[in-house]
Order: sequence, then C-alpha cells, then structure tokens
Amino acid sequence: MRSPGGPLGPGFRALFLGSLISNTGDGIRLAALPLLAAQLTTSPVLVSAVTAAQFLPWISVAPLGGALVDRHDRRRIVLMTQSWRGAVMLGLAWLVASDHVAVWHLCVVAFVITAGEILVDPSVVALVPTLVSDEQLDTANARISSVEIVTNDFAGAPVGATAFGFAPWLPFLIDGVSYVASVVPFRRLPRERDVRDRARRSLAAEAAEGFRFLRQHPVLGPVTAAMMVYYLGAATGVSLLVLLVLESAGGPAWSFGVVLACGAAGAFIGTLVSGRLSRRVGARAVLAVATGLEGIALAAMAVSTSVPALAAIWFVGSVPAGVRIPVARSLQQRLTPNHLLGRVNVTSRMFTRGIIVVGALSSGALAAAIGIRPTFVVGGAVVVVSALLIAAALRTIRVVADPPVSR
Repeated sequence: MRSPGGPLGPGFRALFLGSLISNTGDGIRLAALPLLAAQLTTSPVLVSAVTAAQFLPWISVAPLGGALVDRHDRRRIVLMTQSWRGAVMLGLAWLVASDHVAVWHLCVVAFVITAGEILVDPSVVALVPTLVSDEQLDTANARISSVEIVTNDFAGAPVGATAFGFAPWLPFLIDGVSYVASVVPFRRLPRERDVRDRARRSLAAEAAEGFRFLRQHPVLGPVTAAMMVYYLGAATGVSLLVLLVLESAGGPAWSFGVVLACGAAGAFIGTLVSGRLSRRVGARAVLAVATGLEGIALAAMAVSTSVPALAAIWFVGSVPAGVRIPVARSLQQRLTPNHLLGRVNVTSRMFTRGIIVVGALSSGALAAAIGIRPTFVVGGAVVVVSALLIAAALRTIRVVADPPVSR
C-alpha cells in the first residue's frame, strides 16, 4: 500500500496530466467565448444568451450524467467525450476564421461542451479512488483541484484573452487541440474490469433517489434553495462582466483576461484559509459571511470606472468565494451517505447551475432596460439576500451534524 506522501502511481499521473491539458484549454475558451460574443453583438440579451446556453445542460442532461458514468467504462467515456469536444472546438475555430460565425453558433457550442463536461468531470472524480490508496485520496484530490483553479482560471484566462487579441479564432483552435492532446495521457489510464457487474437500474429511478434525499433533508434542502438565490444574483457577474470591462470601462480584450485572472488568484487564496476559518468560527458563519461579502463586492463593481479598479474589486470579491466553495462541499459530504453522494451532488448542481440560465437571461434583459452598472447593484443585492437565507438554513447545523453520518 502506498504511503500518503509517496508517489501516486502512473495511473494517477496520466489522469493528472490529461486534466492539466484539458483544463488549460477550458480556461482559454471561457475567456475567449464571451469576448467573441461581445464582438458579434452589443446586445446584453444575446451576450447573456451564450452564458445561459453554457449552463442549460445542467437543467436538461445533468440528471443522466452521473448514472451513465456509473454504468460504463469511465476511461472510455473520457476518451470518447474529449475526442468529440475537440472536434466541436476545431469546427468553431474554422467558423471564426472563415467569418461565418454567428451568436447562435456560440450558444450551440457552449451547450455541447458543457454536456461533455457533465460526463468527463464525474468520470475523473470516480477514477481517482481507483488509482490511489485511501490514505492518498486527500493528496490526489488536492492536486486535481489545484489544476482546475490554476490552469482553468488563472493561467487560461489571460492566455485566452491575449490569443483572442492576436486572432479571434486562435483561442478556439488551442482549446480544440487541448482536448485532442489530452487523449494521449488519458489513454494510459488502466481499463476498468468490473463494468459488467455494476447495478443497472433505470436512470430515472437513480436520479429520483438523489432528488428525494435532497428535498427531504432538513439542512441540505434549504441550503440548496438559498444557493439558487445566490446564483440568480451572481449570474450578473458571470454574464455581463465582459461588457462592464470592455464597454463601460473601455478596456482592451486582453484586460478581460486580466480581470478573470485576478478573480482566480483571489479564489485560490481563499481556498488556502477556508479550512482554518471553518474550524475556528463554524460552517454557518463562514458560509453566510463569505456570501454576504461576495454580494457587496458584486454591487461595488458598478462604481468602478477603470479596468484596474474592476480587477481589484473582482480579486477582493473572489477571496470569500474561494473560502465558501470548499466549506460548502465539505458540508454536503458530511451530511450525505456516500452511496448517494454522486447523485445528490449532481442534483444540487442541477438546481444551482440551472438557475444561472434564468439569472443570465434576466440580467441581460435588465441591463438592456436600466443599464449595465445598475444591474450589478441589483445582482449584488440578491446575493446578500442569499447570505441571510444561508444563515437561516444552517441554524440547526449543530443538531443535524452531531450524530454520526451513515456511510
């Protein structure tokens, strides 16, 4: 058995390298896609529609993702999905280079790529315990998480924005190549041997079981509802930040990547202190206060008139986000039986990510009516309301969390 500090083995190295390559491409695309949307149209509604399409799969296909991953060879799922995601992005690069691209193309691509994410991400999560010992899980998961933050957000964002400045098709070409290139290390993953032995109930029955648990849980149910309110307001930043940077502040395309990178840096710092804060003051205080600070920072974006100021506020507002995310994930893990954890996680993300579709379209329509800056104030106020709802939902957290959780 490998020691916690020992090497994680060739299988994990293949998974880590494939994730590193793929997530770097993701970060490049996430910065370039809204820039392309803003280049094609100045309509806040159409720009927000691209963001909505990116999160729409969480409403339509997410319930099936976890069940499919549990039924089939996860290595094969990853290889097949990365291949067709690469083909889709290379197709988008061609459309941009040939000047045939339209906003509806971006919506289709955003939807398809996220649908693939719903298959790949759970597969990676499920593969980790099969590649390392139980004592090495914390180390392995920490390394995978660091890849997502550093490459997806911190490194990918400025590269994507800079590449877009050189040639609008270039970031999408890089992203497509990254998907195809990730297949090389992913192919070195060991084949699974017990696929035929896995239980095969109906997909609807498996999805419904996770939904029932979440709906009936005295803490996780209300917390999920509060987080839906959070994402309804936070969708303003997700969908309209590019217009705030480029139009309201008059920044060049590369400055949008800098703002995103500053946010990623803030979130990374937040993750470093989240565990310590949670142990000192408790999950309820951390989640409620951090969410409230995020709302204040989002509203403060409205008064900024320069890119440096926007970057600074986005950085400050992302620190509490980095604190909140690991604590919220740990809360769900502690209160959910392990055999339901995957479905409960997907179900909760279905609601919280799905509401971003509504929030993005609503914020776009509101910005068209009252302006971009006032819309950020409204979004920030909604996030502050969610902080109050989180505090109320966690009033009984000590009572519920004290008994041992059944695994």
